[in-house]
Amino acid sequence: MKHSAIIVLWIGVIVAGAYLRFDDLAKRPFHADEATGARITARRMESGTPQFDPKHYHGPLLGDLAIPLCELRGETAWREMRKSTLRMLPAAAGTLLLLLPLLWRRRCGDGPMLLAAALLASSPLLVYYSRMFIHESLLVLFGMLALVTLTCKPRWGIPGFLIGLMFATKESFAISMIAWTGAGLLIALENRQAIDREKLLAAWREYRIPVAISLLAAAVTAFGFYTGGFRHPQGAIDAIRTFFVYETVEGHDKSIAYYFQLLAIPKKSGGVWWFETPLLLLALFAYASTFRRSPAGAKSRRTIRFIAYAAVGHLLIYSLIAYKTPWLACLPWAHVCLLGSFAVAGFAGHRLPLKAALAMLAAACLVTQFQQTRRATGRYASDDRNPYAYVPTRSDIEKLESWLEQLRRVAPNDSLEPVGVVGGDYWPLPWYLRSFEQIGYWRNPPEVLAGLPLVFAMPESADAVMNALEKSHVALPRGLRAGVPVQVLVRNDIWKLWMETDIR
Repeated sequence: MKHSAIIVLWIGVIVAGAYLRFDDLAKRPFHADEATGARITARRMESGTPQFDPKHYHGPLLGDLAIPLCELRGETAWREMRKSTLRMLPAAAGTLLLLLPLLWRRRCGDGPMLLAAALLASSPLLVYYSRMFIHESLLVLFGMLALVTLTCKPRWGIPGFLIGLMFATKESFAISMIAWTGAGLLIALENRQAIDREKLLAAWREYRIPVAISLLAAAVTAFGFYTGGFRHPQGAIDAIRTFFVYETVEGHDKSIAYYFQLLAIPKKSGGVWWFETPLLLLALFAYASTFRRSPAGAKSRRTIRFIAYAAVGHLLIYSLIAYKTPWLACLPWAHVCLLGSFAVAGFAGHRLPLKAALAMLAAACLVTQFQQTRRATGRYASDDRNPYAYVPTRSDIEKLESWLEQLRRVAPNDSLEPVGVVGGDYWPLPWYLRSFEQIGYWRNPPEVLAGLPLVFAMPESADAVMNALEKSHVALPRGLRAGVPVQVLVRNDIWKLWMETDIR
């Protein structure tokens, strides 16, 4: 019965985590970064050649995995793509992450690993970004798998293969390499008295070939994706160049305490308290337990401390970098989830008061995480009062596609083309205009603007466009992103037909 109960619990945790990631996946408006990634994926799918820009965006793996998924569902062009299809990939990666603790089940026990799966399954940060078509869910999945394999003997190049997948996903994998190396050095420093020349030589003889194979596997895997299966060697050069020429977008610089405030400090916004403080308390207790001299504490001491140092290393590096977004904390936070689960290691050996305190803390953590996740992915999914909804797309723009289709039906020749977009920083607008074939994008109003049936004016160009089209178009305000309105200008003759129709 105990064995059956454990199986049921594992299934329950995985099903709950999958539900949180896949439920109503297409409801939230497309984020600007999702739309950009979708456009890059569509261009690669339509051209059949890799398109990697070392100055912008990230690695090719997200698109490489999304393309067969889109083709499987009959979406073979930009105009045919759907949000639900693209988001299935990160949602699947986020769900597969929940299976990771099973790899340590025999080593660390069902209790801690079940809690690890539950913490990963319900974390609002991890769930929210598992529902977005961005690179982070893949990076977290491959990164955490690499972490698990790095704590074992690196056989058959598996750690290198996973690290290669991380590199092919995003250039920030280098931060993980630095954090894990630093954590390993700290563990070696703590155990320096137990290390002698003979042990070092023995370790060298045992690990030199597996390490060499892993390094080779990492290079072959990463460059295989960057070069499109080694057909375009320039991709390998660009993959290295990106560390020297990558350009971040302005407007994302934040204080060094940003991630601590996001995850550790409770805040009330939109009538909801947002915090993940209980998980930090579990993680701190797990680390502190390694200083106890009990057999239970000694069993996993090095593993727990390695994860703790790696988590701190990640968060410290990301905090020192001025450019910050919430999703960059996903991989470090997955480390914290795994670390927090070790708080219940050796639970049976604790005294009753400590057992009760740990049980209540773990329960509080899971309950509050689940509640916040449902709010973050439901009512507040695209609301800037949600701390995880970073520069969210306004729900107003979601109605644009259907409205434009209705407007097209009353337009002369059933056409609203060509369409004009004036100004910069207009994403995710192209996603919502992907049904149009003739679209012009200009920084400043062109001379042909007055003749266009439909014009979109971004904030910095709105006054100039509205002055130029004052007599020829009707202006309608729309919300694009948080704090970013867009003016939709419809030519007078089309607007008159629209007002006379009963389609509305």
